[in-house]
Amino acid sequence: MKIALREARPVDYGFARQLFDATMRDRLAAIIGWDEYRQDMNFARKFILREVRIVTLAGRDVGWIQTRIEDEVMNLLQFYILPEWQNRGLGTLVLKRLLAEAKRRGKVMALSVLKGSPAIQLYLRHGFRPTHADAYEIYMRQALKLPRRGIGPSMGLRRG
Repeated sequence: MKIALREARPVDYGFARQLFDATMRDRLAAIIGWDEYRQDMNFARKFILREVRIVTLAGRDVGWIQTRIEDEVMNLLQFYILPEWQNRGLGTLVLKRLLAEAKRRGKVMALSVLKGSPAIQLYLRHGFRPTHADAYEIYMRQALKLPRRGIGPSMGLRRG
């Protein structure tokens, strides 16, 4: 599968909003209820064009992500794949690309995910670990594999 991430354009707002509805309406309605006006306002407030990229597969828009760099962290704020393309490895490919990008930038990745979401397993498989939770979301952070350094032979100290 050949995926690409392209910068979002103003015309992509409608695609992103519809995809949010398609993937989140039932989940959010079950937890907090669905108020169309409130969801429109929240979406408009959170959707920052310069932070959004569209996931494409063979030139076709199949999802979108939103990331924000803050200090040493690359936050994955939004991550949606069209329902017909879910569970086909697309999310894994996108996540691996984002993890590589964060590594190149010297950042650790963090995100939040709705409690009960099947995406939790995807994040766990790719090295994210829960840091805390609130009533609705689990907050996760990439578990860093730090190089083994410290006192030892490489530090000029002898064992024994």
